[in-house]
Amino acid sequence: MGFMRSTGLERVLRDLRIFRIFEGANDILRLFIALTGFQYVGLHLRELQKAVKYFNFNIIVGESSKRLRRGIGITPGSNINEYIHSTLHPSGLLLSKSIDYFGIAIEQILIKYGKTIRDEQFITHRIGDITIDLYSMVACLSRCTQSFQNQIPSAIHESNLVRIWCEETYDKIKNNINLIQNSAFIERTRLMTELSREIVDKESTVPVHPLGF
Repeated sequence: MGFMRSTGLERVLRDLRIFRIFEGANDILRLFIALTGFQYVGLHLRELQKAVKYFNFNIIVGESSKRLRRGIGITPGSNINEYIHSTLHPSGLLLSKSIDYFGIAIEQILIKYGKTIRDEQFITHRIGDITIDLYSMVACLSRCTQSFQNQIPSAIHESNLVRIWCEETYDKIKNNINLIQNSAFIERTRLMTELSREIVDKESTVPVHPLGF
């Protein structure tokens, strides 16, 4: 095999061999992020289960009130805006909404799947994506707030960048939340799991070439 040093192809060919390792590490990271978050939610649900069993009135009433407000479209709301610059409040509102929607979705998914959620990797992958997106919104808002507080000349420019990022990320988060709760998507993931199992069992592609090659 020959290389052309002037174009840097030798480095590209060298790196191509390990790109798949990076992709695998990213998938594992997403799974780790999602399952770590599920542990926290699971602890909360177990505490609620104990409260119902032993009739802890304060916890039951508080949880019932929260779910009632949620049912009629009123959520407690994560008050992010008190921590960020006023210029960024519209973006902060999108982050707050995203956190609320995400919390509701995670609770519903964990109630539905329980411990078997670790086997639903198509779902946990997207939950990892949502978590990373939320973190990126927080990081952008935090950095830009610091720029305003320090009176950095580029603060307005940064706020416009943050606005674009948060609006697009909010749409992506909503899409992923809707997807993991969509019955058609769930059915597709089950079909993909079945197809993957067939390929692994055969240790090759399953379809036969139509021309018999």
